[in-house]
Amino acid sequence: MRRTTWGRILRGERATIAMGNRSRWLLLSFALWLGLFPLQSGVVAEDPSATSALELIEAGRGGRHWVDAETDPPRSPEETVSSFQIEKGFSISLFAAEPLVRDPVAISFDQRGRMFVAEYSDYPIGPPKGQEPLSKIVLLDDSDNDGKADRRTVFADKLDFAHSMMAYRGGMLVGAKTQILFLKDTDGDDVADVRQVLFDGFKPAHAQMQVGNPRWGLDNRIYFNYGPGEVFNGQTPDQVSKLPRKDFWFDPVRLEYGSDGGLGQFGNTVDRWGERFYCTNRNPIMTTFLSPEQVHRNPFHVVAKTQYDVAKSGGDTRVFPLRKMKSNYLSHAGTHTSACGTTAYLGDLGDESLAQSVFVCEPIGHLVTRSVVYRDGLKMRATRVGEGQDFLASTDSWFRPSSLATGPGGAFYLADMYRLWVEHPKFLPPEIAAKLDWRAGEDRGRIYRIVPTGSDPRPFTAASSAVETVNLLADPNGWRQTLGQRLLVESQAVESENLVRDLLHDPKPTTRLRAMWTLAGLSCLSPADALLLMKDSHPAVRKHAVTLADRWIDQSEVLSSIAQCTNDPDVQVRLRAAMTLTGQESAKAIGLLSKLAAAECEDRSFTEAMLTATKTTSGRIIANLIQDKDFRASGTENRVYLLRGLAAIVGSRGQLSELSHLISLLETETRGGWWRAAIVSGLGDGLPRHRGELGKLTLAKLIDDPPAGLADSTTALRSVFEQNRLIATDPKRDTHSRVTALGVLAFQPFAESETTFASLLGSDQPVELQTASINAITENGSLEASQMVLSRWKTLGPSVRATAIEFLLRRTGSTKLALSSMSDGAMSPSFLNVDQRVRLLKHSDEQIRESAIALFGSAVSANRKAVAEQYKSALTLTGSPLEGVKVFKRVCAACHQLDGIGHEAGPSLSDVRKREKAALLYEILDPNSKVEPRFTAYSVLTNDGQLFNGLIGSETEDAIVLKMAKGQGKTIGRSEIDQIKVSNVSLMPEGIEKEVTTQQMADLLAYLNNDPPNSP
Repeated sequence: MRRTTWGRILRGERATIAMGNRSRWLLLSFALWLGLFPLQSGVVAEDPSATSALELIEAGRGGRHWVDAETDPPRSPEETVSSFQIEKGFSISLFAAEPLVRDPVAISFDQRGRMFVAEYSDYPIGPPKGQEPLSKIVLLDDSDNDGKADRRTVFADKLDFAHSMMAYRGGMLVGAKTQILFLKDTDGDDVADVRQVLFDGFKPAHAQMQVGNPRWGLDNRIYFNYGPGEVFNGQTPDQVSKLPRKDFWFDPVRLEYGSDGGLGQFGNTVDRWGERFYCTNRNPIMTTFLSPEQVHRNPFHVVAKTQYDVAKSGGDTRVFPLRKMKSNYLSHAGTHTSACGTTAYLGDLGDESLAQSVFVCEPIGHLVTRSVVYRDGLKMRATRVGEGQDFLASTDSWFRPSSLATGPGGAFYLADMYRLWVEHPKFLPPEIAAKLDWRAGEDRGRIYRIVPTGSDPRPFTAASSAVETVNLLADPNGWRQTLGQRLLVESQAVESENLVRDLLHDPKPTTRLRAMWTLAGLSCLSPADALLLMKDSHPAVRKHAVTLADRWIDQSEVLSSIAQCTNDPDVQVRLRAAMTLTGQESAKAIGLLSKLAAAECEDRSFTEAMLTATKTTSGRIIANLIQDKDFRASGTENRVYLLRGLAAIVGSRGQLSELSHLISLLETETRGGWWRAAIVSGLGDGLPRHRGELGKLTLAKLIDDPPAGLADSTTALRSVFEQNRLIATDPKRDTHSRVTALGVLAFQPFAESETTFASLLGSDQPVELQTASINAITENGSLEASQMVLSRWKTLGPSVRATAIEFLLRRTGSTKLALSSMSDGAMSPSFLNVDQRVRLLKHSDEQIRESAIALFGSAVSANRKAVAEQYKSALTLTGSPLEGVKVFKRVCAACHQLDGIGHEAGPSLSDVRKREKAALLYEILDPNSKVEPRFTAYSVLTNDGQLFNGLIGSETEDAIVLKMAKGQGKTIGRSEIDQIKVSNVSLMPEGIEKEVTTQQMADLLAYLNNDPPNSP
């Protein structure tokens, strides 16, 4: 990340900051970054010679704490092996070392079982100017079968930042910066004479984050990490596709391509069951829950997130290095900071836990971790193996494990780049980066062989016939199974159809699974095959069979079998059955979907996935649900979520007959308010996202000026509003029901609910109702609403006032009213926190800006060095963690969570307790030194003048989901948006000294830096 103007201010230089609009993201907002790539950890001692807080702080960042320290010399390969501590029950030995191999970062085995290695010698800064690229693909051979490589052949050289590959069509598929290359030797000299660009136009982020790590998927697609750009097939360069910042895939038969739902960095693997896992530097194991095809089936439903962590991430991860980790960040001690090379073991050695294991490299920690991955309902989960130790760790500071690969015989191979430094200079201050020898170790590199102790890998002989190739599908070794599938599909060996079909009866479920997808890849899978496999004894086979049966769903027997799968004992199969019924309009199909929706709605993941399958059937599913007395009897949070989501789809779709029918359901009986409230709220959510022939819609507009065909339906809506008005004002009702009712009134024109809101803002009302009233007013607020809130200002409690201020500052008109009220003395300016003052002082409206200057004066000190000096004593004062909790609640909890306090809107604080106070203080005072892309802030201005600030959690062509402070979320249809602005700086404002005293800073640091206090 670029260094920002804030850093210049800290050094006492003159700078101008365009603050823009900022939300309530306080003291630590966006300061405690997790970083973008291999970042180190460790603890820096507080420098007693420092003469200022600034000097002390600067001493502990950007590598300054270790750059001048003496480094260990490199060790011999044998010395490195002797430095290893490996999990009990495993053995590690050296397979290859320099000069046979240099800078190895990836390993792949071809169909003959030969080892190919990617040598990433371009890393990190590329060749000297004017020289050719340095990366190579080399072939390593153990010619005397003694377990060590003894021959090296350069298969391809002069490759531009080529860091990964996969065996493909008799050659190698290589990820090389902006391209995917196909390299092949056609004359038998083991040197590639074919160098073809399959795809081009990818846009790399940096040397560690570019298209690569190709892996054959169970579904016969090839998946890569990180594939954004303006991408084109090398054969048709005039046909460009603009791809988002997601992983990439292509079909090797049709050469179709696209983006996956997840985003990985350097680590991509497919396990023996076809599950794909990937990683980023702080997320060691992730996977994708919904594919883009599934998400895009229903443009009227916005899916907030399609990927999730399988293993713990960020500060919740734990690693146990044998030596201090050196990082640009001090916050990652004892956690994954450079997770890469995520690899599922596919061999047939060891026990069942090894067969379920996924390994992750951690080069900054000089170690490798092992986790057992298992299915927990609809999601995958991982549990670390070992108590207080890693799978493999070394005391050699040059040991830099990068990736692993399962070999043809079942052994595991580990690539060790063996470099002194594996950071990238762009992530260090220039003066620090200039001191490092970035090429130290470029003449070295090692590959190790790992096996369960006492195991004997099976020799591998390349298949030489169709029968032998098909038999690979039945091998217990997953690498061989994948090879068999790949070879058959690549060559479109349709002549092997019957041999493959025979394997559908194999006793091993993985063989049946591979055979099914191989037949599909050959276009030979039949309806009879699908019918057979939907009754398989293993749930994974049944799940995939239901997915593939979709193509014959118009056949009654197939549809009937899919329908039976909605009652499957396994939830995965039930969900696939539900999603396969997408688009089915029959009463039976909709009845099945309705039954599943009711039965599974307590699982949000099931509901979220199912909503992608109800593009045209949501209204009828709602009708079925509310006819179910058991479902209607209890309005649990998840049932409300389901109905609201279905109704939002109806509203966003805007089909008149469906809208009319849904609204008519509100008249079916006069009791049971929860489901009516859910439906009306859902319509309120969805109607503004409508972009069809009905034009711009809101629920209020639908009532006041209904489209032709809905005029007779508005009575029911008005009735629901009246019913919820009565519930909201009924003191005999429980607070939860009253708050829910206020959520419905948010979609009614303010004039019609003004009296209700006015009464609920009284000092005699519970805080929850006062807050809910202001939140409801915010949805359709007007100047009249703002005036009402200001008139009730003295009756509002402190916590409610914070919500009220946010509402008042959301629109220009209400902001002017609030400032006028402050000028008149009716409202004290002291209730505005520092970031709100800064927002007003930097406001684009001249009148607001001048009023703010008159009220607040010079609220922000431009001399940050003086501020740093002011807080110097906070490092030596005795702080109270109990008092620090209070400071945290007041200024941090809106966007951060610690010990269960606060909201997870900003970066995680789970690792702050492993850090020195000096490092924490630095990051509080200099939040802009690193801004991770996923925490980029946006300001969204809507057509009706509302301003929302936060992170874009997800987006589609039709809407964005904004993640805001206090855990709030907002879905905004693109048709509602007037303007979106992006900021590359932290949302934390200047002026901490106006909010936190030196002693309070000491208290806050004590809380953040110590074990949780005994009381909240």
